[in-house]
Amino acid sequence: MPRRALSETAAPAEREGYPKSRETRARILAAALAEASETGLHKTSVARITARADVALGSLNYHFGSRDELLRELMTEQMSNLMLRLHAADADEGADFFERQRAGLLAYLEHLRAHPAHVRLADEIKLHDPELYRQGVADWVARMAARIRAGIDEGCVRPMDESEITYQAHFLVGARHFIEQLREVGDDPADDAVVDAYLGLVRDGLRRPPEARRARKPKPRTKTKKTPKSKRT
Repeated sequence: MPRRALSETAAPAEREGYPKSRETRARILAAALAEASETGLHKTSVARITARADVALGSLNYHFGSRDELLRELMTEQMSNLMLRLHAADADEGADFFERQRAGLLAYLEHLRAHPAHVRLADEIKLHDPELYRQGVADWVARMAARIRAGIDEGCVRPMDESEITYQAHFLVGARHFIEQLREVGDDPADDAVVDAYLGLVRDGLRRPPEARRARKPKPRTKTKKTPKSKRT
């Protein structure tokens, strides 16, 4: 029976049904991540990936179709893993906006420690696959904007219109880049110290002042008496 062409074989998502197939696929992704962390995403060698994963080239092609598709799936997986970690930090429904911010930032710091090559890989994604990078940032900003709206509804964040919510969401997401730069220059402060400094800035800019939460009684309008016009003689 002739072998089918790669385009005629099942899609990658359909090749994950068997435990051995899933294990092979995961091994290839892990090997690609290790290689990308050492040499960069787009300098990775297929030969080195297959050797590291202890699989044949045909196995890599079977699961991913090509080197580029493998690297794209690796990038997507890395961004998805970060989002899952951040969503898990939001699980406490009793927390207010600032407590969720604190938990989310601590989760991000844990992610950076667990994946030291994250910043490098993110920069390469931005350079070589800008559409994927933009989508990842857009998802992150949308998630942050939803958190701000929830804080406004709870009464702990000051009211603002949709335009400002979008701007503030971008600012808050951008704070992560500052933390990444701290690590890059070798200044790696304690997690609690950097989180507390961050929250101090956020609270001053977003927190609704206590006095604004109290209903203000409108001042009664005072009527001015009109001076009658003098009668003409």
